[in-house]
Amino acid sequence: MMSGLPHEARPDEDPVPGAAKAPSHQTLPETRAQSVVTEIRRDPRTGQPVARPVQSDPARADAALRSARSAWTMWRRVPQAQRSGTLRELAGAVESAAHELADLNSRETGRLFDDALAGVRSGAESLRRYAELSLLRSGPTLAGAFSGLDFTVYEPRGLVLGLTSWDDPVATACGIAGAGLAAGNVVLLKPSERCSALGRRLGRLFASAVPPGVLSTLTGDAELGAALAGDDRVNAIVHVGSAAVADSLVAASCRTGAHLVRGRGGSSSLIVDRGVDLGWAAACTAQAAFRHAGQLLSAPRRIFVLRDVEEVFLDELAEQARRWAASERVGPVVDEWARGEIHRAVLSALDDGAVVLAGGQFDEGPGSFYPPTVLARCAPSMSIMRDQVRGPVAAVMSVQTFDEAVAEAAEEPCGASATVLTRDIGHAQLAAAEIPASNVAVNGLAVGVTGTDAPGLPQAGSTAGFGPRLLDELSRPKVIHLEPPVAARGRGEY
Repeated sequence: MMSGLPHEARPDEDPVPGAAKAPSHQTLPETRAQSVVTEIRRDPRTGQPVARPVQSDPARADAALRSARSAWTMWRRVPQAQRSGTLRELAGAVESAAHELADLNSRETGRLFDDALAGVRSGAESLRRYAELSLLRSGPTLAGAFSGLDFTVYEPRGLVLGLTSWDDPVATACGIAGAGLAAGNVVLLKPSERCSALGRRLGRLFASAVPPGVLSTLTGDAELGAALAGDDRVNAIVHVGSAAVADSLVAASCRTGAHLVRGRGGSSSLIVDRGVDLGWAAACTAQAAFRHAGQLLSAPRRIFVLRDVEEVFLDELAEQARRWAASERVGPVVDEWARGEIHRAVLSALDDGAVVLAGGQFDEGPGSFYPPTVLARCAPSMSIMRDQVRGPVAAVMSVQTFDEAVAEAAEEPCGASATVLTRDIGHAQLAAAEIPASNVAVNGLAVGVTGTDAPGLPQAGSTAGFGPRLLDELSRPKVIHLEPPVAARGRGEY
């Protein structure tokens, strides 16, 4: 049951650009840690206040869980065609509010408006995709006795808790909601506290298009998420975010028996082979490393370049970084705390022998901007290459051979994706076979493909992308053996 959840501000509160200070919070007796959201979210571009924190208290969280459990008894019996129709209505509602949602996303997290708008539209497409996929699902049928039949059906797990990150919040929320509802589950979403105003607005949009309790949203901090994940009424957890949080959910799922579907951790990689156009390779690397200020989970944290082309490639990449900075193609990082983490990792790399070729310093003006940064002479032991440092930093390490590059990319912490830039088909095949990433792209960016799965490496908890496999993860297979009673009696079994 719920415990340790902090006090709630007004749950229906809208963003308030004129807010001057955070509201006070009274700590409930059962709350052991001061983990309530106490800071007003500020626009990372200007530093101006965007929204007050809204924290769901234990009573509201308990009511949401009870409502969801009650709604499931109805929703699981709704015909699949009707559930698919509901998903299409949800997609239309999201699309109709696309500009409003993108603007909120941009103001809370600093994401460039066009990128945020693309994320919203991708979310609407996910809902439509699951509406169609769910109509085509069928389990395998096996050949059994002459008059018998063995087949598999998929049943919903029950209540799905979706814990979403701030880097692409609408797309991930829609993906979890789409797969969950299409499979016959009810869904409770807890968005990142870094975009709670967007989460509330999207939650109201969702709630207006479905029966009460079928798709609900609670906003709050990490303590709320941990308490929800530890509640034994939750049957499945889908988490998209940091590896550290995903690891903490393993223990909770073991205690409650909830099925855990987690995001893939680690550090993604990019390899630049000899023989490629180095100007093109630098442009590809800059796009991968600097887009959305390097905060996407697919952004490469480890870049390996062959030593005999290293000098030219680094010159081209540094020039790309300066162009990106001058053109304002890089928005701010999500907040000042994140900027501090990025800068500490850069300084640590410099202390360990890395060299800055571009960026590496930031202005103290308004907002939380960090410049596109290129580091050379990096090593696998550096934090900038090992940890999920989410920022516009291209950390480059030179290697003697392509085989060495593949071996380094395959080492832990191997991330969800890998990009290989090469003209050698043998090298491409080697990388695809040897790098244990979820998504390996050759001569293109490893950003995932709409409608595909990215299952990742075996870890505690299953991993899946937003494709057909997530439908399976949020379902329980049931094998049914069926034969007529006359035939059974004829064999003398009854």
